[in-house]
Amino acid sequence: MNSKKIICIGECALDIVFGADGTPLGSMPGGRLVNAAAILARNHDCRVVMAGEAAADAVGDTVVSFLSDAGVDTTGVDRFTEGRTPVTIFMTAADGRLSATRYESYAEECFDIVWPRIDEGDIVLFGGYYAIDRRMRRRMLPLLQHAAERKALLVYLPGYLPQQEPRITRVMPAILENMELSHIVCTRSADLALIFGARDAAACYRNHIDFYCRALLNVDAAAHTVGYYSAAGADVLDVPLSACASLVWNAGIVAGAVKALADAGATPEMIETSPAMLRNAVLREAVATADTALAAMPDAWQRTHE
Repeated sequence: MNSKKIICIGECALDIVFGADGTPLGSMPGGRLVNAAAILARNHDCRVVMAGEAAADAVGDTVVSFLSDAGVDTTGVDRFTEGRTPVTIFMTAADGRLSATRYESYAEECFDIVWPRIDEGDIVLFGGYYAIDRRMRRRMLPLLQHAAERKALLVYLPGYLPQQEPRITRVMPAILENMELSHIVCTRSADLALIFGARDAAACYRNHIDFYCRALLNVDAAAHTVGYYSAAGADVLDVPLSACASLVWNAGIVAGAVKALADAGATPEMIETSPAMLRNAVLREAVATADTALAAMPDAWQRTHE
């Protein structure tokens, strides 16, 4: 087991998916970050610590048990009592498309998290709406700044549901600040379209990301590609047989990339230059982990849920 920690900061929520006929297909923990934490702990035997919050309710029990069973340290998950663990309902239309409705009840003074110790060489994975919401961000930002000072490697996942914040102008300053703190950003082309209004990863890197963060890992589900973009060069891997729009596959991409960075002993300085050997290692491990994670899903709806 790698001696360095992987500290995941994000929301603990549950997704419930309904079929086109209105029949519930099942439920699973939502978000790339929580699922990436579980994949890292279960499949790669990494030291993973989760920092987040879940209500002391049955839904919270389900998500926290999912993490604990995978081997994630959940002592940093605050189990609050005034509120409910978020649930997102996904309805499948006749054409197969999903529409999401989110239910949440957070108390204003929650987020009473016991922050884990951060050491040089640790990897801090953070993102989602957690990283831009005002209630959480005022408590999270000092930790991210501390992590940067401690020479940890910061990996940022900027995606979130559009209904959480329909006006990008409200959260763009926080997104840019998060990118500036980070060493590598992990996106999907849908995230780039939501945030920057464009899906082309290479152009988004040049025009919007490079000024703040020197490395971008992006999944383009429509093109069936995964790309690593940096000032030193770009590599794009074709994945024509992979279900690269699915939640689990994308979580696997994040987990595999983090594992490759940990194995390489990547430092902020190494990410700054992103040599070809590192870019290739990240892409190979990311896709291999994503394919393995998806193949382990027992039900068809889990392999297609986005």
